[in-house]
Amino acid sequence: MFDLLADFFYRYYVVPGYNIVNTLTYGLFLGVTVFYLIPRMKCFIPRIDLNFVLSLVPFILYGASTRELVDHGFGLYAGHSVYPQNFYLVSPWIYFTMFFLTSSCLVFSLLLQRRFKVPYHKVMFSLGSLLFLYNLYLILSNVKSFEPLVLILVSFAVVSGLLFLSMKLFRLGFLWHERNYMVALAHLLDASTTFVGIDFYHNVEQHVVPNYFIGMLNTAAVMFPLKALVVLPALYLVDKEMKNDEFGRRFIKLVIIIIGLGPAIRNTVLMLLS
Repeated sequence: MFDLLADFFYRYYVVPGYNIVNTLTYGLFLGVTVFYLIPRMKCFIPRIDLNFVLSLVPFILYGASTRELVDHGFGLYAGHSVYPQNFYLVSPWIYFTMFFLTSSCLVFSLLLQRRFKVPYHKVMFSLGSLLFLYNLYLILSNVKSFEPLVLILVSFAVVSGLLFLSMKLFRLGFLWHERNYMVALAHLLDASTTFVGIDFYHNVEQHVVPNYFIGMLNTAAVMFPLKALVVLPALYLVDKEMKNDEFGRRFIKLVIIIIGLGPAIRNTVLMLLS
């Protein structure tokens, strides 16, 4: 019995990648974290404002780019491109690694702010930028072609224009509230990288649900309406149901941004290095 459980855990949770079992498990874990654990810790977390979000951006860039640099074994990541050495640096476990790294830097930044009156978000941004600059150096040193980046930017510009046009035509005023359009743009960027990667460079989608729809329609362009059908109603409902809970509302939006922006950066780096 123990061997069966150990084999089940190893197959569905330890081996890198996504399957229906760990996808449902991580979704449940994310829900419990967002709706139950984090709200009880808000006294330890700064107010979620633009400064807080911007201070996290370098960490998102670092975590997402690290995932791909590990696979290629560049720089300090050499020797960690093979499982199980890369266990904590591949999806989905890298999310836990980055959570603890970012949390540690946040605590350190808050302590500096309390002791020396240095704004915590400036310390956070600086620490994250130092980490990402190293990754950026490795990426620029090993780029195969900038063509994928051009295609991604063109695709993203088109769908972004359609988003703002739709906001005006259909009076989607809720997207202006707390810059909700930035959350939508993060996911449209993710959809753009998926579309370019699969339809132009024959990459493979790893996530279970998107892979089903892409396979059914034989094009990753389906990601654009899928993102709109999921993200836009989610933002509307979050604002409506949590209008009196600023912390909870903004934290959920932050999580949604990370879920979109992280894979978008990782996909872009993958194509630049391939």
